[in-house]
Amino acid sequence: MNLKKSLLIFFLSLSILIACSHYPLNSNSLQEIAADNSNFQYIGRVNWQNPQAPIFSFPATAARFNFEGTTLKLKLADDNWGGTNYIGVYLDDNPVPIIINLDNDVQPQMYSVAEGLEDRIHQALVIKRNDYVTGEFSFHGIAIDANKNLRPPEIKTNRKIEVYGDSISSGSVVEYEQTSTQDPEGDTNNLSNGYLSFGAMLARDYQAQLSLIAQAGISLVDGYGFWNNGTGMEMVYDKIKPLKDAPRWDFGQYIPNLVIIALGQNDSATIDLNSDLNSIQWQEHYQSFLLDLRSKYPNAYFVCMFPNMFHDRVWDNYLTAAVARYKNEHNDDQVYSLITEQVTPGHPRVSEQKLMADALKNLIETTLVPAGFNW
Repeated sequence: MNLKKSLLIFFLSLSILIACSHYPLNSNSLQEIAADNSNFQYIGRVNWQNPQAPIFSFPATAARFNFEGTTLKLKLADDNWGGTNYIGVYLDDNPVPIIINLDNDVQPQMYSVAEGLEDRIHQALVIKRNDYVTGEFSFHGIAIDANKNLRPPEIKTNRKIEVYGDSISSGSVVEYEQTSTQDPEGDTNNLSNGYLSFGAMLARDYQAQLSLIAQAGISLVDGYGFWNNGTGMEMVYDKIKPLKDAPRWDFGQYIPNLVIIALGQNDSATIDLNSDLNSIQWQEHYQSFLLDLRSKYPNAYFVCMFPNMFHDRVWDNYLTAAVARYKNEHNDDQVYSLITEQVTPGHPRVSEQKLMADALKNLIETTLVPAGFNW
């Protein structure tokens, strides 16, 4: 073989090697898809300050998408604000999630979800299990097989629910297996799951979207409760996360048909009615909160509820009185109250969350719909 022919073979071989290193043909190679791809469908109050790294702060905030192929990885970054963030990934029709325990690292990390899947189109739901006790995380996209595609998601339903609540609404300790008991000792973040909260269950019953504005320990009235030095919902309901200094939320991004207010548990536990507020003053705060939300959602129906965790039953009367007075003063017939049966001294578990979802569904079907409520 002459020198000229040898050099030609050498350079051809080198070209193939370089081409393969830049454009892998291996079926196991992956491609990244950024979070601003239009085939991602986002659910809940998402912070869009950076479109390529949307931030999930509230529980049950989620991304839904369909992907082709055999492999799925998520690119996520924790804010290292609180405890450990837990992410639930629901694949296809499997009701049991793949749980990812995020590293406390503000730099994006790639987390493996599944490998060796059947080579077809798969559905995925990536959901924030915890409330802001564990801080927030940013979603930077996914990685799938290099020769596969992200497919258009299902069209979003026009049915929309928004819930304002505390740890009960956020699904705290919902996966603890012992019902109607006190919560276990120690860190219970791994047992919390917004996907199993009554609001999420109700949304799935009606195939509705859900925006869950809930935070463990939060009271209605600012200065009480157990959250962040007494931060109340009346101070953070209009924020992109439950902190007083957080940016404001644009309410025009999400207009619910149904608003559920499930606050009062932490007020009842921390307000001394003999020396702090009296019952009439608390009711005035409740009415003001209702009025603020009504100004944001003039056409929505409202349900003001007391959940099924043990509390002094006199607070049920305060809530129903506040709602009745608001309705009379503002001639608003699209606001209702619901007092659920008390069933647990600890946080409601899955079956107890379902009792609240069923009570809400019964109220919707027997009272709201005959009164004119329509999705």
